[in-house]
Amino acid sequence: MSDLALESFKTTFHKGSLRERSVVTYIVPYGDSHVIVSETTPFHPRDYQWPDHPADRGFIENSLGRRYDLADVVFVGRDPDGNICVDSGIPAKKNDPGWSFCVGHVILGVRPNLSEGDPIILQVDNSYRWRLSRAHSAAHVMSFALNQSFAQRWRRKIPYIDDMGNPNFDAVALEKSNISPLSCVDRYRLGKSLKRRGFTVDGLKDDISRYEEEINRMIDEWMQNDAPISVESDGDNLTSIKCWNTTLDGVDVEMPCNGTHVSRLSEIGTIIVNFEIPDEETLIITTSVR
Repeated sequence: MSDLALESFKTTFHKGSLRERSVVTYIVPYGDSHVIVSETTPFHPRDYQWPDHPADRGFIENSLGRRYDLADVVFVGRDPDGNICVDSGIPAKKNDPGWSFCVGHVILGVRPNLSEGDPIILQVDNSYRWRLSRAHSAAHVMSFALNQSFAQRWRRKIPYIDDMGNPNFDAVALEKSNISPLSCVDRYRLGKSLKRRGFTVDGLKDDISRYEEEINRMIDEWMQNDAPISVESDGDNLTSIKCWNTTLDGVDVEMPCNGTHVSRLSEIGTIIVNFEIPDEETLIITTSVR
């Protein structure tokens, strides 16, 4: 590869783009696959560090009309010495000095009929992204409702406060998130670390049905205001800082997020939140949309 930093390649998924015309810049062998890098892409990749939001689906089309379905869309990284790493093979964090990143489009099998410099069309599966985006936006709405509902369970102030003025339980306790079409499952830690921060776990399991009802009612009320949703970014690079924005209960809120989203609250649909406490140290919340 040339000395050009991978971060010079542009992404447009955060702007809602589903289709781009671009050119092939690099073709990287990757096991029994080939990873295609283009100057611009609308595809959202699966994050190698926090893989909560699946990769977009879709295809690349060459100038002859040949389509190549994508098996995956991943992060491609280059280290300070120019070595290329792909997806889980990336040993660095995104902010490590000297590293740069871009989107890689994975095509299985023999090398596709593509060469560096070839014009291509990149097309995202709109239906699949739409369902993921609805689920992801719903999960963010849920997290603000969760913070507000759990606010009284904190015995002391913590430095993590969300934009609605509530202690940010979601940011402090979230252990794992898994987004799928029309659903998101969030797993929260209720262990010693959270207790030391001042959160009261005692009695939570007995009150869980009340919190579930309260949060669903709260979200229903918030959703009556059909506020716009946007993803603001400080640039078009893959690792540019991106924030999800909307208005809930009359308050402008934002949350760091590198996923894809719908453009209005009404596009999410009806949000349904279900709680589960399988053991003393775990809270699982499923946020579904219909």
